Amino acid sequence: MFTNISWGSYLTAAGIAIIFWYLIILLKFYSGDLKKILSGEKKLQIPFQKKTSKNIQDIKSISDSFPKSFDTLRDAEKLSERIKDAAKECSEKNLSKQQFENYLRMLLEEYPYVKISSLKENINQLIVSESQQYPNLLLSLSEADSLWEGSVF
Repeated sequence: MFTNISWGSYLTAAGIAIIFWYLIILLKFYSGDLKKILSGEKKLQIPFQKKTSKNIQDIKSISDSFPKSFDTLRDAEKLSERIKDAAKECSEKNLSKQQFENYLRMLLEEYPYVKISSLKENINQLIVSESQQYPNLLLSLSEADSLWEGSVF
């Protein structure tokens, strides 16, 4: 039945059908953007465009418009000192493990950028090592990691 149609003819017809299909989708969903590009209101941005001096200047001006980068390393150092002080204080006051965890949650909430950085694992290990010094405050690595998620209140 289909012996009269060659593979070349079939692939040509399928290719034309696919092109029409994508043109219809393009016109239906991106007609506003196409009008802006054709009228010159919006520039067509090519992702693999070579960086010219103008593009580099644009990148520099964007980075200048944001505040200085977050000092995550400095925050992590401050947090580590505060964790050491918290463990010592909770041990001296004979607080329960739950109270210690709540105290740590409050501390960790003050440093949201450390949470999303690679330093989070180091802080978790510090929490575990500090809690091991005080038997009534002993925490595992998974418990330390879960402290980042929960809120005290």
